[in-house]
Amino acid sequence: MAWIESHQEVGRHPKTKKLARLLGVSLPAAVGHLHYFWWWALDFAQDGRLEKFDNYDLADAVQWDGDPDALVSSLIASGYIDETDDGLMIHDWGEYAGKLLERRAKDRERKRAAAEAAGVPQSFRRNSKGKSKEAEEIPSASFVTNHNQPTNSNSTNHNQPTTESLTLLETRFTEFWQAYPKKVGKAACLKLWKKLKPTKELHDQIMNSLAWQKDSEQWKREGGRFIPNPLTWLNQGRWDNEPTEVSDPIHSSGTLGVLSEIITEEEGGTI
Repeated sequence: MAWIESHQEVGRHPKTKKLARLLGVSLPAAVGHLHYFWWWALDFAQDGRLEKFDNYDLADAVQWDGDPDALVSSLIASGYIDETDDGLMIHDWGEYAGKLLERRAKDRERKRAAAEAAGVPQSFRRNSKGKSKEAEEIPSASFVTNHNQPTNSNSTNHNQPTTESLTLLETRFTEFWQAYPKKVGKAACLKLWKKLKPTKELHDQIMNSLAWQKDSEQWKREGGRFIPNPLTWLNQGRWDNEPTEVSDPIHSSGTLGVLSEIITEEEGGTI
């Protein structure tokens, strides 16, 4: 399991406090966003370089639901991202992940040397995660059929999705994607959707929840500025959110209702 060093000073460092102020969040929330950022980088930006990712990608990385541009600007202003001639870089990435990357490099070299000593052909060697070179180059090796082995029409691999099930999943995803008002990170959303494998019941729940959330005051505010990225919405299971009931002050039994009764009773008027 990959990990990074998390220094205790991060929570009270002036840079973190500045980031919290710029984002308008609490200090613990800022610390959480930073750790999501570093964990994501261990998998997708191991060299600390960010030039191939846009601001929406980085917002998804840190689980940020606000303005992606404001997020990146705040990370730069607080010193957690550096602007260089080669593009954006994670500040002091070697300090946070250097030991892990060094260990991975040594592990790869050790396995390479052992494979050479054993005379294992290069095409069959495995990487530091235990995958063969061919499997590493194939996005989803579990969906690949081994044509060198005879197939048995009477046997079924229940772990391998059928064409029909994939088609149904993709059809349901298309319906979700067309309905979602903010269209960013489609490939990542489809990948997560296939992991979720929504049943008909869950798909109906997702679509019904999406319908009322699209009509909510929060999503309509400031031209949709506060609509979460679809990947965040799916990843956090926000279809389980419940509508917030807003009472009508005109017809409530609160202050305005009492005032109406007083005016009507004493002056014979209406409000």
